[in-house]
Amino acid sequence: MAFTPWRLRVAAVLVALLAWAGLVVLAPAAFHQADERATDLVWQLQADPAAERRVIVVDVDDASVARIGPWPWPRQTQAQLVDKLREYGVALQMHDLVYADSRPGTADLARALANGQASAPAVVAQVFALNDESRQTSGQLAGALPGQACMPPAAPARGYVANADLPGIPAGHITPRIDPDGTVRKVPAIVCYDQRNYPTLAIAGLLALDTAGTATPLRAEPGQGPWDPAWMVTLGAMPGLRIPLDTHGDIRVPYLKARSAITSIPAADVLQGRVERPELLKGAWVLIGASAFGLGDTVPTAQGGAVSGVEVHAQLLTAMLDQNIPFTPRAALTVQLGWALAAALALLALSWTRPVVMRRADGRRASSRVLWIPLASLALALGGFALHAGALVFQGWWLGWSHAALAIAFIGLSLGLAEHARSLAEQGRLFRNLSSYLPASVAEKIAMVEPTGEIEAERREVTVVVADVRNFSAYCEARSPEDAARVLHRFYTTASAIVASYGGAVEEMVGDSLIAVFNGSRPCADHTMQAIDAARELWLRCSEELPNVPPQGLEPLALGVGVESGIALLGSFGPAQRRVHSVLGQVVTVAIRLQDLTEELACPVLIGAHAAERIGVPFERTELVLKPLGSFLLPGLRHSSKVFTLRSLMQPGGDAERQSLRYLKQQSQPLA
Repeated sequence: MAFTPWRLRVAAVLVALLAWAGLVVLAPAAFHQADERATDLVWQLQADPAAERRVIVVDVDDASVARIGPWPWPRQTQAQLVDKLREYGVALQMHDLVYADSRPGTADLARALANGQASAPAVVAQVFALNDESRQTSGQLAGALPGQACMPPAAPARGYVANADLPGIPAGHITPRIDPDGTVRKVPAIVCYDQRNYPTLAIAGLLALDTAGTATPLRAEPGQGPWDPAWMVTLGAMPGLRIPLDTHGDIRVPYLKARSAITSIPAADVLQGRVERPELLKGAWVLIGASAFGLGDTVPTAQGGAVSGVEVHAQLLTAMLDQNIPFTPRAALTVQLGWALAAALALLALSWTRPVVMRRADGRRASSRVLWIPLASLALALGGFALHAGALVFQGWWLGWSHAALAIAFIGLSLGLAEHARSLAEQGRLFRNLSSYLPASVAEKIAMVEPTGEIEAERREVTVVVADVRNFSAYCEARSPEDAARVLHRFYTTASAIVASYGGAVEEMVGDSLIAVFNGSRPCADHTMQAIDAARELWLRCSEELPNVPPQGLEPLALGVGVESGIALLGSFGPAQRRVHSVLGQVVTVAIRLQDLTEELACPVLIGAHAAERIGVPFERTELVLKPLGSFLLPGLRHSSKVFTLRSLMQPGGDAERQSLRYLKQQSQPLA
């Protein structure tokens, strides 16, 4: 089966998808982290710097610890903080603190928290251990939702740390989901322990505002449409508030507010009555937390590596008020697959476009598709990130992008490599075709430079061998073209192999003759000797392969070979649109005339004077001993020159000697 371009491209896409699937199976956490860190970047780039006034943080910061005393403060001091906040007129207190141990003054704290629950409720925190982190239990759990069965989206807990001696005080959990990189990006909306459901602190605060006591304070229902979340939580007292959850029942924390936008008031200022702008607290929802160094309430978030945990709840509450909590729609996977499919089709379409041939730095040609397909895949992968970011900012949809982006990148890379391989294969095929018409070294040189209309040639000392099939024109008249083509093909094939074996290169094949050059495109140290060796074998082998039974009335086919050494001009000539590679010079003319003379002298191989002079005499190899035939005035030349042949190819008293004597008498030239 031929590996056609479309099959190559389809195979490239399949290989890319297999590689992508392997990574999905082997490293799923890497995709998750890529998606989450990309989301962190979106939060950082578009965080709103406008000051938030609805949710205020009262912070046990370093300055407060320095002024009030080391943490933990006495329970009476904490009770004073609760009372002071009510005096300032806050509407809701949410303590991001767990009062886990019973201490002196706990009763005062319980009283302060209980007072005013109807008008300005206070909610405290509790922590659960998820995923078998711990089975330790401490304190008394509070704030359970009605019912004795775990809700479907609730996260199961194995242990807890709750408040001690604070009966009847509403509570909400502050248990985060910790990603593998340690960052808090999600919070379980509901935690189930011992078949009871406990909401997170933000939801518990909202439920505490329901003073009427709704029978079903919280409802969790699965999403129905493709753009719905996996679960949707609604509150009975706030029917317009909808809190989307993912398949694990987690709320994605939207870091929509810049850290500088969150209003923070030192707890010491509240205790000492030094709040500069007390109007900020009136009617506000207040989160009480601790950011002082050494208190251990700092977590990594999308906005920083050491952020107070209370800021997570502040971001979550603000987003709830704005109805702007992001979620993963049920169609998110379909969107990713659709984007990947559309990008793959675009890349395939690009791979089928007509390529623009470019020149690389090393002079070789390359298809533009080799470069543009990977670049296009990178652009499409980044387009997936843009789609993810746009959907998150404008629609609140968390789609993810890393799976589609990697698949697109792999497809682009694979198609680029396939195109590169195809381009190399085409270049190789073109080069092989070119080198079948030209010497390989010449073909390589031509393939690496732009065509030019200038002469590109060099002078070199070479030995030229010209071989011609005599009587071939008459043979063609008496035979079919197919028969003549077979004879000529056999001659060219055998002669080319012989020339190459002796280090030469066939420069031209014209009609029934060829011109070979030694020390031309392929350097030869002893090029004359190698040329004469090649000439001798040409006559011996090609003569055997030529048809020995000529058509009736015709002379048999015979081979004549002329050999001469000298300076020649070797290179390319002609216009840029139609170049020819050739060898020029008197040495070529002499070799051609010597070949023509072989028929007159009945010598199959004739060697010129310069070639004979280069090899010298006497000669150790008897088969290459030269026999002088005399001096001849070759057609087209002004001066006569000596002509030699190989003694091993002449029989004493044979036709060759008689023919040469007869020719010499006709030319009136004495024998040498």
